[in-house]
Amino acid sequence: MFRTRPTTGNIGQAAYKAYAEAVDNRSVKGEELPAWDDLTVPVRNAWQLAAEAVRHEVALSTA
Repeated sequence: MFRTRPTTGNIGQAAYKAYAEAVDNRSVKGEELPAWDDLTVPVRNAWQLAAEAVRHEVALSTA
């Protein structure tokens, strides 16, 4: 059975949510982190690019 590959947006969002959970949803200044939908487009893009970089590294290491 084939699985659908997660989109860049999905893995970026998943990475952000995991990060937020790991830091008790607080920034380094102690402020509450915004929800994914409340992030600016450049910040969402940055999380998506970071997630893609991890996906790329994992693909290289398993090739």
